[in-house]
Order: sequence, then structure tokens, then C-alpha cells
Amino acid sequence: MKAVMKGVVIHRYGSAADVLNIEAVTIPQPRANEVLIRQHATSVNPIDCRMRSGYGHVLLAKMRGFELPLILGRDVAGEVVKVGPKVTELQAGDAVFGVPSPKAQGTYAEYVISTPAHVIPMPKLPESEKPFSFEQAASLPYVTCTVWDALVTKAGLGPGSSSGKKVFVQGGSGGIGALAIQLLKYWGAYVATTCSTAHMESVAALGADLVIDYTSEDYSRRLSGFDVALETVGGPLEEKTLGILRSDGKAVFVTLIHPILQTFDESGLVWGAIRNLSQFRKQKCRAGAHGIQRYYWSTFKPSVDALTTVRYLIEEGRLQPHIDRTFSLTDIITAHEYCEQGKANGKVVINVE
Repeated sequence: MKAVMKGVVIHRYGSAADVLNIEAVTIPQPRANEVLIRQHATSVNPIDCRMRSGYGHVLLAKMRGFELPLILGRDVAGEVVKVGPKVTELQAGDAVFGVPSPKAQGTYAEYVISTPAHVIPMPKLPESEKPFSFEQAASLPYVTCTVWDALVTKAGLGPGSSSGKKVFVQGGSGGIGALAIQLLKYWGAYVATTCSTAHMESVAALGADLVIDYTSEDYSRRLSGFDVALETVGGPLEEKTLGILRSDGKAVFVTLIHPILQTFDESGLVWGAIRNLSQFRKQKCRAGAHGIQRYYWSTFKPSVDALTTVRYLIEEGRLQPHIDRTFSLTDIITAHEYCEQGKANGKVVINVE
């Protein structure tokens, strides 16, 4: 008889209460270049909630090689229990954090498959400090890799290229915004951001130079001449954000809100690719009307460099996880419903143990 684990499985798309089921699932086995991880904690990202409803199913199923049944979740934090014969970087007993293998099931489960290209050893704090927890680690991987693609790969920011730059981060209280602010301040940038009244104090504590309460003030009337903008909300706010950037052709606009996955869902892979290219060109032309030549759509991309940088900053006391609250795996429906309210101040973490 095959060994089984507890996992949250969806067999169809729909609301949290309708489709999230805790079931006994066969424990996966690592292939030659993979590792099996006993999961201690994971987190709920907004994209998990959207994927639960069917968002991105066409392209993601093509990438994974399967569609349903599906275990959601993108954040790994746990202990390696088994390694494939070709794995030399990790061994059983290593505490790691990162993301699952792209072709594996997700992380709402007791065991997860990943590779040395997607997970790294956990941060080690001084003996005088409380050990870095799996819950803290689980709040970081997905947002770290997403922010890295936006700020480093697309915008060209990082150590030595950020000092003195004016950077706007839309939505400073979310997982993406909170991590972006801390990275940018470490790199020496001037950071302005937005959040609601309730989160002003905590976002300021992350190090942002200017925090604007979007419920009482229009940020586009206050800001101008910015070098880089990271847009996390989109819609009508994209036009406003384009307007705060310098118009000399040197500014960079990066958005995480784009139609790539939805377009593939609506039109299939071939026509979806054509429609996406057309839509990107239209939006880039619109940005050009503001004098913005460097316009990018950004997505999550696994990055060991990103994870390693964040681990270093944690060990040096320069970066702190930003967690709103923690739920147990058995409360996954409540966790999804809370995440979908859009009011979290930081990450929503799941304790798998």
C-alpha cells in the first residue's frame, strides 16, 4: 500500500467553500534531480484564489502536464526527507524554503516535490535570537521571486543601481509591496507607496519614505518625476501611475496586472499569444504617450538569486517577513475567504503541521 498524506485538493473550479477539500493523497516520490520535502508551512497568495476559480488553467495545465485534480499553493517551507540520486546540493534533514517544482503539485499538503533550483537552506539567525520559523519562511518565496522579476530583471534595480532613484510601489501593505519596499530601501532608493488608513503605521515601519492614504488622497496629484513605478492594482490606476513618472524616456513602468493568463483561458494558446502581443503593444503605445519607453509586464519566475538575497538580508537583520495572520491547514477555506477580502496587512500563512 502506498503511503498517503493530507492535502487540499480541488477537482473543479469554484468558490473556496465549494471546491477546497482536505483528502488523503499519495505521497509523491522525487525523481533523480528532485527532493521530497515535509512541509511545515505555506501561504495563500491572491493568485491561489484566482487559480481556484479557474484563472490560468489553459497555460498552467500545459506547463504542468495536467489540470485536475490540483493542489494549489506556491510557497515551500519545510524539511528535506528524501533526495533523488542526482541531487548533491541538499540532503535529508536540511531545513529549506522556496517554491515547488513547476511540474509538481502545489504546497497545500504535508509533502511537496521541489528541486535544488527552487529551494535553498533556511536563514540562520544568531544563537541569541529566536530561530527563524517555518511560518516566517513560508511568507517569502512567491513574493520574493515576483518582486525580483519586476524590480531587478525588468526595472534593472539592485545594489549599485538604485541609490537616489525615486520608486513608487502601489499597495505597500500587501505581501508584494512590503517586500519591495524593504528591498528598495536596502538598495538605497527613495520609496513612495500607498495603503489604507488602517495600515499607514505598519507600512511606514517598513521604511517607506512617503506613505499616502489612498482613501483620502489622490497619489497622482502629489507625486511626480519618479524613475520607476511598480503597479500592483492596475485598471484605471495604471493611467494615474504612468502620469507620475518622468517623461524623458528614462522612466520604467512595471505592472503585475496584465491579461496574459486570462487571454489564454479565453482564446487558447495560439490565438491567446496573438491577442496578448496585440494588447501589450496597445498598452505600451499608451505609455509612450506619457513619454514612457520602458513598459513591462512582469510575472512570477523562480530565482535562487532572489531567495539567496532575501536570506542574506534576514540573517543581517535588514529585512523582516510581513505576516498578517496564520491559519491551520484545516482552516484553508477561511484563509482563502479572508485573502479574497483584500484587506490583509501582509501575508496570510498556513501552518501545515
